[in-house]
Amino acid sequence: MLKNILLDNRKQDILKRKDQKTMNKTELIQELAERLDFVRTQKNATAVVDTFCEIIGDALKNEEAVQIMGFGKFSAKLVKGREGKNPQNPKEKIVIPDSLRVYFSSGQALKDKVNSGLNKKSSKKDSKKAAPAKKGKATAKKGKKK
Repeated sequence: MLKNILLDNRKQDILKRKDQKTMNKTELIQELAERLDFVRTQKNATAVVDTFCEIIGDALKNEEAVQIMGFGKFSAKLVKGREGKNPQNPKEKIVIPDSLRVYFSSGQALKDKVNSGLNKKSSKKDSKKAAPAKKGKATAKKGKKK
């Protein structure tokens, strides 16, 4: 029963992801060529994107973090190797080698830009909960002090 619920949740997550629009590399290159005058052509925009990815990849390969203020921070951390099981033959043990895992932490300006279009009704509810006590109650407490 629990397994079916988990599978249903996983299917729903996959369906949500399919509905989400994704900008691919070609679309990013087209957008760069349209927005930036100095890039002008898609060939130049392709060079910009490829170089950007290469620089970040090289830095992460050397375990260096790349921080772009307002956008975010790319980093890589070493994950120690371990012993695991072969998924096709669970009785067989395999060695999983050390690897670098890539992380991205978004910057505050990026978070603000992404969240700027969201409905802010929930934040208004939260602010009502944290409202200060009424003056009448506060003065009553002061009067009780000896």
